[in-house]
Amino acid sequence: MNLTVGLSILLVFLIGFAAHRASLCTVRAVMQWLDDRKASVLISFIKAAAWSCLLAGVFVLLGLPIKGVPVTHGVWWLGISGGFLFGMGAAINGGCSLSTVQQLADGDSTMMLTLLAFVSGVAGTMTLENLWLPHVVQPQALWWQQLTFWQHVTLVTVLMLWAIRELAMQWRRRDQSLTALQRLVAPRYRLSFGALLLGVASGLLFLLEGTWTYTNYLREQTNNWFFDGISSGWLRGMLVLTLFVGMLASSFHRGSFIWRWPTINNWQRRALGGLLMGSGGALVPGGNDTLILVLIPTLSLQALASYAALLAGTGTVLMIMRCQ
Repeated sequence: MNLTVGLSILLVFLIGFAAHRASLCTVRAVMQWLDDRKASVLISFIKAAAWSCLLAGVFVLLGLPIKGVPVTHGVWWLGISGGFLFGMGAAINGGCSLSTVQQLADGDSTMMLTLLAFVSGVAGTMTLENLWLPHVVQPQALWWQQLTFWQHVTLVTVLMLWAIRELAMQWRRRDQSLTALQRLVAPRYRLSFGALLLGVASGLLFLLEGTWTYTNYLREQTNNWFFDGISSGWLRGMLVLTLFVGMLASSFHRGSFIWRWPTINNWQRRALGGLLMGSGGALVPGGNDTLILVLIPTLSLQALASYAALLAGTGTVLMIMRCQ
C-alpha cells in the first residue's frame, strides 16, 4: 500500500466519521425549512461544497493533476429530472445517500434494502438509456479550467477570505475546556465543523481519486455488472467500505448502535425510496453526496440545477405526505 492509497483511506474514514457525528441529511435540511423556516442544515451542505470548491480551485491553479474527471448527463433535462427523482426517493426512504449509510451504521437493517433497491433502480434506468439514449453520461471538463487566469484568482481569493472568516468564527466558538482530540471525538459535531471536515477531506480525495463517492461507485459497478462497463477497481470498493466503517466506528463509540429488524411498515418505503433514488442517481449521475462534494465544487451549473431539483423533489413528497 503506497502513501496515496493510505491517505485516501484515512480521508474517507474521516468523512464517514464526520458525516455520522454531524448527522447531515438533505431530507432533514428540507424538513427543517418546512417546519421552522430555518436553513442551518442546508447552509452546512453549502459550506461543505464551498470548502471542496476552494481546494479544487487551488489545485487547478497550481496545475496539479486531478485523478479522474467528473461526469454529468449529456442531456440537461434528464440530469435535472434525475435530481428530482432522487429527492422524491430520499423523502420516501427517510434519508438521503449519506443518511442511508448513517442509519445502517446505527443498526437500521432496512437500509440494506434501500441500497439493493438503489442498484435495481440504476440498472432499470441504464437499460432504458441503452435502448434509447446511448452514451448520455459523459466526462465533463472542469469549469475551473474554463476561467481566465484573473477570474480564477478572483474566485479563489473570495473563497479564501470566506474560509479565513469561517475558521476564525469556529475558533472563537470552540469549547475551550476540550482538547483538539476531544473535539474530534465529541458525540455530536457543530454543523459548521462537520461541514469543514467533510469539505476539506472530500476536496483532497477529489485530487487523489476523482469522483470517489459511494453512489457514483454503485452506478459504475452496476454498469459493469449488467452492461459490461469498466470496473471501478478494488480501491474504489475499499473506499466505499471504509466510508461505512468510519460511520460504524462513530456509532459504536458514542453508543448509538441498536440493531433493528425490518417491519412491514418500513421495508416498503425503503424499497420504493431506494428504487427512485437509484433511477435518479443513474441520470444525475450519482446522489446528493456526489453533487455536493464533487460536482458542484467543479463549478458545474448542471450539478447546481440538479441539486435544486433534488431539494424540490424532497420537499414535494414531504408536503404530500403531510397532507395525507
